[in-house]
Amino acid sequence: MGLFGGKSGASGGMKPGFRDLKWGDGPGPQMEVLDEHAEAKFCWIANDDLTWGGASVDKIVYEFWENRFAEVLIEMPSSSADRVLKDLHAGWGKPEQPNKFIEDFVWQNKAAGPEATTAIFSRNPNTRAATLRILSGYIQTKKLLAKGRPPAR
Repeated sequence: MGLFGGKSGASGGMKPGFRDLKWGDGPGPQMEVLDEHAEAKFCWIANDDLTWGGASVDKIVYEFWENRFAEVLIEMPSSSADRVLKDLHAGWGKPEQPNKFIEDFVWQNKAAGPEATTAIFSRNPNTRAATLRILSGYIQTKKLLAKGRPPAR
């Protein structure tokens, strides 16, 4: 059983990683590199399970920073967005919504250090399609510090 995502969706609460990958893991042998930029490597899995809690998704892209799993980007069609959002509410609880007029929702677990996790669900107001970014707060902070900027608070 994976960490979260895939057939199980958000059930069991927010965990540090995605499916069988934990934050900080290296790319698996089944992954193909889509692009590389500086310290970042973007990968996909050719035969990936393109579902979230039974809803179909269009694309799953895994980001590795300094060869460590740092983020996953999941793109979904409008036909799946409501189902995924409902699953996120059920599994992770009520999110923050920084602007009540924009359908951007943010979840953060209470963990500190390498297990800190943030998820951001954003819906395109025109197409109603959505993206879900799940990322390691710890690695994101390390990326910002490596660029010489302190993290925003």
